[in-house]
Amino acid sequence: MFTLNVAAAAALVVRAASAADVFAHFMVQNAYAYDVGQWKTDIASAQQIGIDGFALNWIPPDCQGGLGWTVDRIDDAFTAAAAMNFKLMYSFDMSYSTCNIYWNQTFMGEMISKYAGNSATYRWNSNILVSTYGGDQVQQYGNDFFAGLKSSLSGSNAITLAPALTTYSLAAQDDATGAANKLMNDYSSIDGYFDWQAWPLNTGNNITATPDQAFQSALKSKGKTGPYIMSVSPWQYKDLNNGNPLDTWVAYSDTLFDDRFKQLTGDDVKPDIIELLTWNDFCESHYLRDLPNQQDTSAKDYVVLGDMGTYVWGQNHAPWRIIAKYYISWWKNGSPPAITMDQVVFWHRIHPKGATCSGGSSTAVRNAQYPDDAVFAWALVKEKSTISMSVGSNQYWTFEADNNGPATGMVPFPSDLGNGVTPEVAIMRNGQAVQSGKSSQVVQGYCTYQNFNPVVNLVGPGINVGPSS
Repeated sequence: MFTLNVAAAAALVVRAASAADVFAHFMVQNAYAYDVGQWKTDIASAQQIGIDGFALNWIPPDCQGGLGWTVDRIDDAFTAAAAMNFKLMYSFDMSYSTCNIYWNQTFMGEMISKYAGNSATYRWNSNILVSTYGGDQVQQYGNDFFAGLKSSLSGSNAITLAPALTTYSLAAQDDATGAANKLMNDYSSIDGYFDWQAWPLNTGNNITATPDQAFQSALKSKGKTGPYIMSVSPWQYKDLNNGNPLDTWVAYSDTLFDDRFKQLTGDDVKPDIIELLTWNDFCESHYLRDLPNQQDTSAKDYVVLGDMGTYVWGQNHAPWRIIAKYYISWWKNGSPPAITMDQVVFWHRIHPKGATCSGGSSTAVRNAQYPDDAVFAWALVKEKSTISMSVGSNQYWTFEADNNGPATGMVPFPSDLGNGVTPEVAIMRNGQAVQSGKSSQVVQGYCTYQNFNPVVNLVGPGINVGPSS
């Protein structure tokens, strides 16, 4: 549990005056079936937790075959967002090193200009804000490309550019100041920056705000007027199942969401914009959206995930939005929100990290040694309570919580999982369980497919499954 000291409170008052908005990264490739109504459903769900906009990640429509529909989905997104007072910005995906047709400045400029007069278009200092994923590792792009794109747009179509250049974000995990200075020297055309690295890199330690501080300081020292965008994410796991361990990894994420958000409640970093990674990138296990309908192929949120769906389907993440909602409110308003109900969000993986699975990459998951085999809990209670957690033979592990703010606890997996054990959590007050619940999934010692993607559950009222479910 944390308490807010006077210095932190004063810092938050300052932050409240300068805080901008919260975006969620949205993978347009997973919106093939969407229509305007489905966009509105997703937008309403995002707004419910304080998200102000989506950063639309899309690859060039002609990079791979059959992606021409993405322009139509973006049309629908702007129609829906304008009707709901929601904002959109482009995050051009420039990471594909093999493309039939790469991004070109003309097409990008046309798509930026197309919505310049739309009320959903997000602006920074009157310019249209544009971001990217990548642009630094593919030879077709680079600083000159960005400079050309900016110079081709002017007047009401002028842009402020805040890209996510992954080479520098990764390097900043080892040498933050050096990476930030090199970024400024190599990319003089950019106005702001989005540090994509929201996860610890090849380590079992929590991520720090040092890279955020370095990038923001470098922007300021160069007189850049664009925003510093801070990434916040709950998890990272992906398994391409292609036999290459470089393509299958997990990041140490056990308590990542809470740890990262807490950096905003102190004086560690004062970003201009927060970007949540992600709303719907299911295959990297950091989605906050409700799971799509897997069976109904006519559903407007239907998506095909292939083999990677094996570690996604059934792994609900919706209750993580409760954590996001609490901290977003804190960041925007400068003080922690009042706690009016009893809620415990708890999450766990569904097999120990040492399990050998019959499917997936099994023993070849990079960084598999770092996650703890445990159930983790995050509690908000309106009165002093004891949170009780049990999993198998590890019964009634407890931690204390009160209405001063979130409290966290954990219980390890037992050594003997038998045929599977179901985690249970209860909120105890005055010797009585005022709320209790079981996980939707068991923890087993065996597995048919390698899965480091957690299932997230909720005890108490609130977000469990959302409107699209």
